[in-house]
Amino acid sequence: MNLRISKAAAVLFIFSFFFSACDDPTAIGLELQEPGTQIGTSYTDTATIKASTVLLKDSIVGLGATRVQVGRITDGTFGTVTARTFGEFAPMTLPAHPDSIDATRGADSLIINLDYNYAFGDRSKNIKLNVHRLTEAFRDDDTYFTSRRLTYNETPVGSVTFLPQPDATYKSPTDTSQSLPVLIRIKITGNFANDVLQALAQNSASQPFINTIRGLVIEPAPGTEGQGTMIGFLPTSTSTTLALHYKSKKNLAKVTTFMFTDRYFNQIEANRNGTGLATLQNNGATLSSEAAGNRTYLQAGTGLVTKIDLPHISYFREKDPIEAARTGKKQDQNLAVNKAELIIPLINGADSLSLPPVITVVEATRSNRIAMQQGVPSALVAEGSNVPATLQYRGKNGGYVYVVNITSYIQNLLYNRRENNGLILLPSNVTSTVSTPTNMAQTINRAIIEANQSPNAERKIRLRLFYSTAQ
Repeated sequence: MNLRISKAAAVLFIFSFFFSACDDPTAIGLELQEPGTQIGTSYTDTATIKASTVLLKDSIVGLGATRVQVGRITDGTFGTVTARTFGEFAPMTLPAHPDSIDATRGADSLIINLDYNYAFGDRSKNIKLNVHRLTEAFRDDDTYFTSRRLTYNETPVGSVTFLPQPDATYKSPTDTSQSLPVLIRIKITGNFANDVLQALAQNSASQPFINTIRGLVIEPAPGTEGQGTMIGFLPTSTSTTLALHYKSKKNLAKVTTFMFTDRYFNQIEANRNGTGLATLQNNGATLSSEAAGNRTYLQAGTGLVTKIDLPHISYFREKDPIEAARTGKKQDQNLAVNKAELIIPLINGADSLSLPPVITVVEATRSNRIAMQQGVPSALVAEGSNVPATLQYRGKNGGYVYVVNITSYIQNLLYNRRENNGLILLPSNVTSTVSTPTNMAQTINRAIIEANQSPNAERKIRLRLFYSTAQ
């Protein structure tokens, strides 16, 4: 076989996809051209695109997030996802006279109140949560990712069963013009409540409360795999409290209020055995769209992201790609990208409430990781602004697609000002501070992308490209 002819044929095959849809539909971006230059504006949406699902779960910061999750949800696509919240708590204020506490009388109860604003899954079914006592303390010199788990006593100290209603409110009994959130209330009696009272009575500089009571974990009760609900509560809300009820030495009813300290986080586990995503076990594992039924996946919390590659975009500036392949000599043409948009279709009927609240477009590395700049994900910048580029969702009337403008990125690729390692669709915002938790840790919302990238597929990821060439 003639190798040079084979190369030319391969390039011709590639370019048949690039240019089969070219025409002159618009004059978008003509202001980008040099004055006096003869221009021609063309359009194509047939660039070769490859898509895959990648597991990136090793560095999702959970410590100090605005919202933490608890629950378990199971489906045949994503498997079983379980979340637990680990937290440390301390008294808001100490009793005016600690010696008035008679710990020998025991506590009446410890009431945990959780202000929650998130529920994912089937809200028509009850969820049961258990509370356990931590046996491992938090450390200031440690980092807590969503993959971390602290040890705790397996015997629960309290539990609650309730129907998730994160948006429910009620009128304040003292001010009917004020609406208050309906809270999750967990009543704890027995040894744990008594130990909290004892630690409160003995609190001192040499024996601080948090050194005695290491904290608690809230998790879904065993045997609740079919419930399919995940809730998210707000540790820093003024309504999220722990109220210790006890009697003073004079037999007077007393209440001391506790709140979570800044040391809390949620662990998120995903078991994908028996699903089409079962091979995604280790960090960095990749599953092509072809191997996943022509689909790719995103899921916040568990680290599932979609990677998009444009493997042949560098050929786009070739004036005569066939001749370049035959002779090995390139003749680049001057080309301006007037507008470049990624069109990303979701499965028809995608529920906007189940989709990630934000999906940021970040650059990838050669090893399918997120490219970083000073420890922060290298996000594309939205055109005409200085904020990260995010996917914009078009619902039913828009054909259930995401759209994002990546004009500057494509222009830079064509002129070798950026490495072409692909893009990652990250179901999260990004922050400028490495240690600040993003909403990657605060939801398990997900999306399923239709990615049948064969030439004749109707619903596939497309690069919609308007461009001009200087004559």
